[in-house]
Amino acid sequence: MSLYCGIACRRTSFWCYRLLSTYVTKTRYLFELKEDDDACKKAQQTGAFYLFHSLAPLLQKSEHLYLPRQHSLLELERLLGKFGQDTQRIEDSVLVGCSEHHEAWFALDLGLNSSSSINASLQKPEMERELKGSFIELRKALFWLNVKDASLLSTAQALLSWHDAHQFCSRSGQPTKKNVAGSKRVCPSNKVTYYPQVKVWKTLSGEKLQKRWDWR
Repeated sequence: MSLYCGIACRRTSFWCYRLLSTYVTKTRYLFELKEDDDACKKAQQTGAFYLFHSLAPLLQKSEHLYLPRQHSLLELERLLGKFGQDTQRIEDSVLVGCSEHHEAWFALDLGLNSSSSINASLQKPEMERELKGSFIELRKALFWLNVKDASLLSTAQALLSWHDAHQFCSRSGQPTKKNVAGSKRVCPSNKVTYYPQVKVWKTLSGEKLQKRWDWR
């Protein structure tokens, strides 16, 4: 019995260490992409993109679940070209995470007015027919997504919304410029840097919830 317990404890410790190691490695990689524009551009070449339209994610129905579709950079460039859009629009994408194998994940909204391109937003019906999916409001699809996808898409939606609302500096009134990862925006005229604010809910005693703000 003691031998069995010892083996079980060692296995548990191994998996806990592996999970912690993976988390640390992913966090370091994401931090590098947020701080290094060249590294982030390189990551886009092999990364995956999640598409949104007016903050609604592109989803496909699969039995009793909604699944978000991933698109490669090449597929995205072809899509934009087919609809007469400038590939410069990809600069509006934001980094939202990565896989265990360091495949970077980005989110791009094709329905919001682009800050990096003179082209207008793309029409929703045409996009849905081409992509064979539907742009569905996240709050309506939330309970038909698995936990991982729901968390990822919620983060992506929050970042896209923040960038859409902070295209101008609150002090100078001049347009702000995002870095490649979308982890900050800078006003070129006065060098003021803006960072996304993310609400975090932490469970306290009983049913009380405490809300605080974290800088990301």
